[in-house]
Amino acid sequence: MCVQSPWEKALEFHGHVCPGLVVGFRAAEVGLRELGLDPAGARSADLICVVENRACAVDAVQAVTGCTLGKANLVVADHGKHVYTFARREAGGEAVRVALIAAGLALEELRALQEKALTEPGEENQKAFVRKREEISDRLMEMPETDLFQVRRVTVEPPARQRVKCLAVCSRCGEYVFEDRATKKDGRVFCPPCAVE
Repeated sequence: MCVQSPWEKALEFHGHVCPGLVVGFRAAEVGLRELGLDPAGARSADLICVVENRACAVDAVQAVTGCTLGKANLVVADHGKHVYTFARREAGGEAVRVALIAAGLALEELRALQEKALTEPGEENQKAFVRKREEISDRLMEMPETDLFQVRRVTVEPPARQRVKCLAVCSRCGEYVFEDRATKKDGRVFCPPCAVE
């Protein structure tokens, strides 16, 4: 049986190496370590992660921690920030917040190369973009943790545990909607989009 390392899991899940994937991977490693969990077997049922973006890094966090939207232990608070908070339900709200602080990563250059590869398609432009993306990723992977992240203890309110929810049928569109998201008007049930029509 072939056992994947946490990095291999993240890479397979996301599909390519990029700076965001490395940031999420390293943030997850830090968060798990600070909580006393091993990244190789971290899939603790009481683990929670709050991510403050919807970028590549979140794929790494999911792959390494096992936290997902479906299990309601991955919370997306999209503030557009590389900030990741890790907690355990049984720890009573005690958590660790991992925030990206690294500077000088040539991200503006990467962005310019990406734009060029998109607006002027061609093998050379694509290769230049991929080379720079991998160069920055390598630098992030090797950076000392203290140069990469600010890590501090915080307190969070754990999200509710995922429960099986009852379904209802929308009176207007006929599609199923979770009852706790439905609106009831005059004895009829409406999904959120139909409720505003």
